[in-house]
Order: sequence, then C-alpha cells, then structure tokens
Amino acid sequence: MGTTNRRSALAAVLLACCMMTTPLAAHAESPAKAFGMGAATVFANLLYGPTKLVYATIGGLVASTAYAFSGGDVEVARPIVDAALRGDYFVTTNHLRGTDQLEFIGRRPGHEQMDPQQDWQVGAGPEPDPGF
Repeated sequence: MGTTNRRSALAAVLLACCMMTTPLAAHAESPAKAFGMGAATVFANLLYGPTKLVYATIGGLVASTAYAFSGGDVEVARPIVDAALRGDYFVTTNHLRGTDQLEFIGRRPGHEQMDPQQDWQVGAGPEPDPGF
C-alpha cells in the first residue's frame, strides 16, 4: 500500500469520524448547564431518595400485615407491594429534563402508558346497542 493510499484512507476515516460526531456536538450542552443539571439531580435525590425509601418500607410493612391477616392471600398484598416497592428510587437528569416520567408510586410490571382518551374506556364494558 503506497503512501498516497494510506493518506487517502486516513483522510477518509477522519472525515467519517467527524461526520459521525457532528450531530452529537449539536445536542451537547454547555459545561455550566451540565453542572447545573448534575447539581439539581443531587439535590433532588437528597429529598426524593429518603422519601421513597420510607414510603417503600411502610408499604412493605403494610403489605406484610395484609398478607398475614388475609391468611396468606397473595392477591391481597400484591397491589400494596406494586404501589410501594415498584417505581423509581433515584431522580435522573432525564427526569428533570422531562424526557422520562418519574414514577413515585409503582405500577404493575405489565403496565404500559395508555392514551388518556382510552384510559377511561378500559373495563367500561361493551358499547351499548343503539338498536334496542
């Protein structure tokens, strides 16, 4: 491989690398903004983290009590466990930016975000028959 071919290959690789990083550079934030988001995340976690841990601990105790008083019925304790122990335990920068939803009260594992217009219709029963 000649010197010209090596230079051409090196130039092509450098050009490809520059082209790949250009879109990333357009979305990069300033160091001051990144520091501010990091500081806000730490402050939010100082408040949110202990609150979530207390909520989860109390929920675990209530679920255990409900399980014991129901004679070992898991279906009685499951909704309490889902609400108290699931969810987010830490705030991230994506939560503060609004790209991720912060979930304090947990949901069941199979829960998917639904359209609010359709949410009220779930379990509402069949459509009424207009030709009665």
